[in-house]
Amino acid sequence: MTVAAPCLLAGAADALAQTYYFGVGGGYNYPHESAMQADGLSGLDAAYDPGGMAALAFGFEWVDGWRFEGELSWRRSDFDSVADVPADDGHTEIYAAMLNVYYGFRKGATVNPYLGGGVGAARLSVGDLAVGAATVDDFDGAMAWQGIAGVDFALSPSWTLSLDYRYFAVDEVKLTDSLQVPFKTDYTASTAMLGLRVGF
Repeated sequence: MTVAAPCLLAGAADALAQTYYFGVGGGYNYPHESAMQADGLSGLDAAYDPGGMAALAFGFEWVDGWRFEGELSWRRSDFDSVADVPADDGHTEIYAAMLNVYYGFRKGATVNPYLGGGVGAARLSVGDLAVGAATVDDFDGAMAWQGIAGVDFALSPSWTLSLDYRYFAVDEVKLTDSLQVPFKTDYTASTAMLGLRVGF
């Protein structure tokens, strides 16, 4: 009994232990085609060129494999075409604040696959885009969410390299063009991100 009690207390302490971390990441962002809907108009599908993304995160990791974080991210892509008409200019830029949760399947191993997801808010802006006789230079906020799958590589007890895929989406955003015509659009993208975390 005298041996069992300290063991139980040690196990309880380990279950509550956590490691805080700071992380940075960047990668390749591939926006999917999105549908723009204006009053009385349809078929304004927008296609994008691939772009880049960057992220900062602060979170904590439990010893049982769960990880929680707050994330700030940025994405930018140029328009390729709107309604099958090539776009000579125009870009979309997104800033997002997300709350993410992850579960690692091999906590403590050198290679640890994980799944995750997040919800938050995003500011989507469209700039310098010409659509017919109008131009679009506006922004709006909307709900954002993402699904995540990746692998952690332990470089040391404190440093972790990660590689993951993220399906990122911003729900319906309401914008107005230079002719004061309102329209709505959404945004989805596949992102490959390389990240680095340091625990403390």
